[in-house]
Amino acid sequence: MKPNIITAVIVDDEQEAINLLVELTKDMENLQVVSSTTDPDKVLTLCLKHQPDLLFLDIQMPRKDGFAVIRELKENQLFPRIIFATAFDKFSLMALKEGALDYILKPIDRVELSAAIQKVRNYIDGQDIQQRLESLEKAVKNHRKLRFNTRSGFILVHPDEIFYIHADANYSEIFTSKTDREVISMNLGAVEAMLPEQFIRISRSLIINSVYLSKLSGVNRKCLLHKNEDEIEFCVPEKQISEIRKRIGEV
Repeated sequence: MKPNIITAVIVDDEQEAINLLVELTKDMENLQVVSSTTDPDKVLTLCLKHQPDLLFLDIQMPRKDGFAVIRELKENQLFPRIIFATAFDKFSLMALKEGALDYILKPIDRVELSAAIQKVRNYIDGQDIQQRLESLEKAVKNHRKLRFNTRSGFILVHPDEIFYIHADANYSEIFTSKTDREVISMNLGAVEAMLPEQFIRISRSLIINSVYLSKLSGVNRKCLLHKNEDEIEFCVPEKQISEIRKRIGEV
């Protein structure tokens, strides 16, 4: 499988330096320079537009240095990988402290540049693997049966079987329909910690399975659950309305 293309933006106050970087990278597989600028004030706009994986960034530039550029990007929740390219070695430690993945000195050496880009590739691939592992873990969690302790032993219940869960002092009631329930010897906090993300706690005593949420009214502060032939309505505290809307967008 081919690795994904790394998109890059080049920022340097000297056009010749930009041209050299473009020339050195044009034949590099899976790297695409999507934009460049000699004006550090334009970097934010370019990054918002292109969302690059990588930023080649000069440090000493008129009006705004490379460190100020990074701070501006962070303030706007933009976090491209950074390779500093500069003629001044004295900035190397500061560059790494600011989160740069690498630091290359001008005049730029092709071998050194390739090594720096490979470091970016390794970083991005590592992030991608971590995201895949997290997605797999989430999928497994959502599809395994959950074990709940009862007074006489335990029960195993698939998350999708659960309609809602109601707290009863130190016990909880798991409803699989409007009338069918299992009493478990666990408080609602302990139960909540076991549940996948499709479950939402809407009050101190109630957790719903958002899979079965069919209606939410912010005016009446009520939600309606529907499962097979069963329907049930619950009151929702005002402060939880926005939380439910937010969570439904993520589930």
